[in-house]
Amino acid sequence: MKKNIVVVFLMCWLAGCGGSNNDTSQSPSLSENASQPPPVNTLPSNPIEKPTIDYDEQLLIDIEEFVKLAHAVQYFYPSEESKNSDWPLFIAESIIELSQTPVNERASKGIELVRQIAPYLTSIQNQLPNIDEQNQASTWRQNSPIDEDVYSRALITSSYRALQTESYVSNHLFTELDYHQTSVYLPLYLPSNNELTGQAYRTLGRWQLTQNFMENEVCMASVSSMWASIQHFWPYFSQVSVDWQSSLPNLLSACTEDDFLKRRARIYSEFTKLKDNHINIALPLPEQYVRNRYIPFLYELVEDQAIVVRVEENQQTGVEIGDEILAINGQKIQTYLESKSDTSLKNDLHRKTVPALSDVFKSSADPISYQVKKPDNQIINIQVTPKLLSELTNFYGLRYVPRRDEALEALSDGLYRVNVYKVKSAETRDIKEQLKNAKGVILDLRRYPEDWQGWQTVLSWFIKRPAINDTLAYYWQGAPNQTDIQIQQVSQTINPASGSLNMPVIVLSSRDSQSQNEHSLIFARSGGLTIMGEPTSGINGNIVQLDLFGGLNNTSSQGVTFIYTNMRANRWNGDPLINAGIEPDILLPRTKESIRRQVDNQLAAAIDYLKQRVE
Repeated sequence: MKKNIVVVFLMCWLAGCGGSNNDTSQSPSLSENASQPPPVNTLPSNPIEKPTIDYDEQLLIDIEEFVKLAHAVQYFYPSEESKNSDWPLFIAESIIELSQTPVNERASKGIELVRQIAPYLTSIQNQLPNIDEQNQASTWRQNSPIDEDVYSRALITSSYRALQTESYVSNHLFTELDYHQTSVYLPLYLPSNNELTGQAYRTLGRWQLTQNFMENEVCMASVSSMWASIQHFWPYFSQVSVDWQSSLPNLLSACTEDDFLKRRARIYSEFTKLKDNHINIALPLPEQYVRNRYIPFLYELVEDQAIVVRVEENQQTGVEIGDEILAINGQKIQTYLESKSDTSLKNDLHRKTVPALSDVFKSSADPISYQVKKPDNQIINIQVTPKLLSELTNFYGLRYVPRRDEALEALSDGLYRVNVYKVKSAETRDIKEQLKNAKGVILDLRRYPEDWQGWQTVLSWFIKRPAINDTLAYYWQGAPNQTDIQIQQVSQTINPASGSLNMPVIVLSSRDSQSQNEHSLIFARSGGLTIMGEPTSGINGNIVQLDLFGGLNNTSSQGVTFIYTNMRANRWNGDPLINAGIEPDILLPRTKESIRRQVDNQLAAAIDYLKQRVE
């Protein structure tokens, strides 16, 4: 249970809240008898050695309450000081401060810490600042936790009257939050002439700490930041069944694991629940866990069986293309993959296919036992010692999702294949010229397109009508916890090209078709083209990238980078795309037999389809 104990200071200062009224239609004034909140303390500037901390159950509960409040303030308190603060670092240091605070004083300490940045955070409603229609005020206009590429996060300032004419700003003057079972009020508009001004938190002031992810408070600040960006901005909660509130205590508790692999697994398992195939969490790996070794064959799930699809040249394991992996280290393969699926960060369509594909990489030189079934049903048992990546030579064999390097291929009987994912816009004129006398064309969209303009140009030659894609939407957030959502629909159109090509055409899709790849297939369907292949990956929409404690990149070896989908995308008919994908008109998966024969059965079926229409 959440604790109910609040110190006398908090009771006196935060008591008498009553109900809130977020309706601003009557008057811009919050209270005719407004009083000032208490003064704020100056941020300290003399950090001392960090103590040893016992992260007991009660401390974790208090940390959970604090980080929820701090992140709500981070994203919605409309001040330059809040905007310019290093919130992950602030939260990490504050966690240490809370651990050194008596249990019955932690609630008030949390408020005290946050108010150093956001002094008008209060639970006495008439302490919120007055809003005058003519005075300058600030508020957030944001559809993302950061201002990046296609996303906007801007602190805008104008008269309150003018702000009300702006698009995508908050509909309310303030919001009510629950903090330790007490109502706390957070202003969503802040006048420029306030008597109290917060301070931007930029450097450590109380406690010395490294920014190493394995430090518990750094881990907790990182995972709570990732959790909060989902909680306040992720657009898929109405389409994915997940109790995200309960994930926060699980994430914080995961940071108390001393073993890196257990810590990572528990973190990954929470984010896997979102079924967002764009999610990527890059954590700083201890050296012993770096996957710098490989096994000399690669298997994938084909017809729900683990089939070897590629092998290294001159490998001596006895494993061949088309063999079936039955067990690894004595564990049945389906059980083995299932054990990895809950931490795969992938949706239901890929929860086992991705662990299978990535199982070629290893971090240890320990021998691995495989039980393998040959096509003639003979069963062999082998041991394989992973090799260093520096020893890697060529692999051969047709991938489950084939890939070609050329943009255009002439097939038999006047048919052509355009590998649309390889087409560059500079090549389109020549490609179109070569296709003028084609009898039929296969548009291969089984892989991620390399050129945005290239694939749109190719589709414009073949679509039967204007291809309209209005499946994307930005979600603008005016208040914490997505309690004030405004939606901006995005509509795009590809028009048929002048001098369009008039011949039979078929489009190929794959289970790896994802994001912009699925976007292109939506246009193909909207334009009246037939799709053959497999259901696609099940995620589209632009990603957002959060770099915490510097991020994990060339200049920082200790930070964390978090990527997820922040724009909603649906199927063409409006149904959810996430965790579902685009269904082809003609279902045709790859088969075990085609893997063994090294034949692209999807291409062969597309050729047959075109030949029938040509005849």
